[in-house]
Amino acid sequence: MRRRQSRFPRSWTAVAAAALFVGSAAVPLAASAGPASAGPAAAAASTATVGVNAGQTLATVPSTAIGTNGSVYDAALTDAAVPGLLKNAGTGLIRFPGGTSSDTYNWKTNTDVKSGLAQSVDFDQYATLLSQTGAQGMVTVDYGTGDAAGASQSPAETGAQFAADWVRYANVTHHDGIKYWEIGNEIYGNGTYGANWEPDDHCAAGTNPTNCGPAVYAQNVKAYIAAMKAVDPTIVVGVVLTAPGNWPDGVTNGGSPQTWNQTVMSALNGQIGFADVHWYPQNPGNESDSTLLSAPSQIPTMVSTLRSQLGQWEGSSTVPIMITETNSVSSNPGKQILSVVNALYLTQDYLGWIQNGVASVDWWQIHNGIVTGGNTSSSLYGTATYGDYGMLSDGSCGLVNGSRVCEPAADTPFPAYYGTQLLSQFIHPGDALVSASSSQSLLKSYAVKAADGSLRVLLVNDDPATSYTVGLNYTGFTPASGAPSVATLAPPGTGITTAASGSASSQTIAPYSAAVVTLKPGTTVTPPTTPGTPTASNVTSTGATLSWSASTSSTGLAGYDVVAVNGSTETVVASPTTNSATLTGLTPSTAYTFAVYARDTAGNRSARSGTLAVTTSAGSTGASCKVTYAPNVWGGGLTANVTVANTGTAAWSSWTVGFAFPGDEKVTNGWNATVTQSGANVTATNMSYNGTIAPGATTSFGFQGTWSASSASPTAFTVNGSACTTG
Repeated sequence: MRRRQSRFPRSWTAVAAAALFVGSAAVPLAASAGPASAGPAAAAASTATVGVNAGQTLATVPSTAIGTNGSVYDAALTDAAVPGLLKNAGTGLIRFPGGTSSDTYNWKTNTDVKSGLAQSVDFDQYATLLSQTGAQGMVTVDYGTGDAAGASQSPAETGAQFAADWVRYANVTHHDGIKYWEIGNEIYGNGTYGANWEPDDHCAAGTNPTNCGPAVYAQNVKAYIAAMKAVDPTIVVGVVLTAPGNWPDGVTNGGSPQTWNQTVMSALNGQIGFADVHWYPQNPGNESDSTLLSAPSQIPTMVSTLRSQLGQWEGSSTVPIMITETNSVSSNPGKQILSVVNALYLTQDYLGWIQNGVASVDWWQIHNGIVTGGNTSSSLYGTATYGDYGMLSDGSCGLVNGSRVCEPAADTPFPAYYGTQLLSQFIHPGDALVSASSSQSLLKSYAVKAADGSLRVLLVNDDPATSYTVGLNYTGFTPASGAPSVATLAPPGTGITTAASGSASSQTIAPYSAAVVTLKPGTTVTPPTTPGTPTASNVTSTGATLSWSASTSSTGLAGYDVVAVNGSTETVVASPTTNSATLTGLTPSTAYTFAVYARDTAGNRSARSGTLAVTTSAGSTGASCKVTYAPNVWGGGLTANVTVANTGTAAWSSWTVGFAFPGDEKVTNGWNATVTQSGANVTATNMSYNGTIAPGATTSFGFQGTWSASSASPTAFTVNGSACTTG
C-alpha cells in the first residue's frame, strides 16, 4: 500500500497506534553500490531427513500463483528491463494501480484525486506491461474518492459508474482481458478502528467515525459489483477482508458492533468473487529474523479460519482467496528487507499460502524506493543501512546519519527478487504440490510433481549457523541415477547458481540458503490415460456422488484425485481408488465445478478430465442435529471426540456423520463408529449398539489421526445428509 517512502502504513498486523504521515516520493539520484550482506560465520554441521510422498497431492499450482504489485507513481515501471525481469521471475499476475494510491486514482486523467498531480504510469502503459510479460491483470478501483472522481465527469457519475467505465475501457473497448478487479484497498484503515491511513470520503472527520464502517463499505460494494459486472459479467470482483488473527480482525466499535469480516461477508452473501487479504507478519521496530522465518507456520490456521468464516457468513467456503499484498514488515522497512533472510521468507510465504489452496500471492512491490528510517539493528542479519520494499532498485537516494546514501542503479535486483526467481524455478502452473516433511524444524522442505513425471524438491535452511546434510527418501517416485541439477540461493542473496550436485538421496544445504533439486524419473514416464468426464447422481444439499469412465495405466493404477475447480485454483476433495466418489460436507445452494485426475502407483498424474458443474439443493430450513468437535492436537498427531445430538422430534434408527478436513489430517483408526476417509472427506457410520438416538439424546465417537502441514478443524457437519449446527 505504501508509496515510495514508508510513511503510508500499509497493513498493521497488531493494534495500530502511531500517527500517520504521507511522505513524498524519493528523488532518484546517482546510484552507488548496493548494500552488502554479512556472510555467515563458520558453520556447524548437522543432519536431517526429508521424506517426500509424490502420491499425496496438497494443491495444484495456479497460473496466478506468483504475483506482484506495480504502482502508478513508479516511474521505473516502464523501464525496458522490467518485462524481462518479471518474466524471468515467473510473474503470473500484476496488481495495479498500487495500494493507497488506488483510493485516490482518477484513471481517466491519470491524476491523484486529492492533489491533482499527474501520475508516472497510466493504465495503457500497465496494459502494455501485462502484454509484454504474459501476466494476468488485477485492477483496484477507486473506492475512497471514487464518487469525487465520478462527479468530475460530464454528466456526473457515481464511483460505481466510474469504475464500470474502467471495465468497459479495458475489456470491451481495448480487449485487455483484465479478469480480476477489487473494490478499494485496505478500507478498514479509514479511521473506523482508530488508525487512519486510507483515504475514504464516505467518512466523517475524526477518529472512530460511525458512518463509514464495514456495513457502509459492503452496501457501496454491492453497487460497484452490479455496475461493473453489467459491463463484463466474466470479471471476478474481490472484496477487502482482514487476515484472521491480524489487526483489525476481531475489533468492533459502537458504529460497527460486528467484526469487519462478519459484517462484509454477511451483507455480500454469495457476491464475493474473491477474498482480498493482506499479510505483513511484523511491525516496524520489532523485526526478528527468527520470528520472520517462523511466521509462515501461521498460514494454515489463517486459511482454515477464513474459509470457515466464508462458509458461515458468505455462503461458500470455496470462494477464492488472494493475498494481494505481502512482505516482511507492515511499514518503515529496514535492513532485514534487503537481506537474504527476506528472500528465504518469501519462498516460504508464497508456498505456505499456495499449498493451502490460495489462488495468488502478490509481493509488495516491483519498485518502491529507499527508506532510511527503518530498523538497522545489529541483531538483524546483513549490513544494509536502509530499506526498500521493492524487488528491484529504483536508484533513489536518502540521508543516513547525515550522509547521502544511494541505491544501486535502477532495476538492480534485490535478494527478494532472487527469492522469487528461485520460487519460479520450483513451481510451474499445473504442477502438483505434494507432501514433504523434514526431521529438523529449521530445515524446511517442499516438493512438486511436474506433468512430465519429474520431481522438484525445495530445501530451505532457516538456521543462520548450521549446515545440514539432508538425506532424502521418496514414496511413489523413483529418481534417476546420477547427480541432479541443483539451483541454489545463498548469502548474500544476489544471484542463483545452478550445477549438478550431490545425489537424489543426499544434499548439503549451507546456513541461510535455499536449493531447488530437480529429479528426473528413473524410467520413462507414461502417465495414466485421462479419466472420462464425471457425471453426478444423488445430489443433495450437502453432497453428491460422482462417477466417470476408468483410466488405465501400464504401471498400475493407484486411484484418482477428484478436484474442485475454481478459476485457476484446484482443491482435492476426494481420492478414491475406484472410478466413483461420494462427496460430503458441501454447502447448500452452491455451484461447484469438479474434475478428475488418475494416479498411477509411481505417483504420476494423468491429464485432467472434462469438468462437471454441480449445484447443491437448498436443503432444509432448520437443522435437526448438532455436532460438537473436540480435538486434541500435538506435533504430527491428533485425536478427536465428536458428539452428535438429535435436536429434532423424531428418533434416528441409524446415523452417518459427514465432514471434510480443511487441513491434511489422515484418520488412522476410530472408535464407536466405522470411520472412513476419501481425500479430505470423512464419513462416520454408527455401530450396531449406538445407531438409535432419541430426540434430545446424544452419542459420541472418536478417531485418531496424523497431519503434517495443517491440523485445522472441520467447521461443517452433516448427519444423514442434512446440515447440522455446531457447538
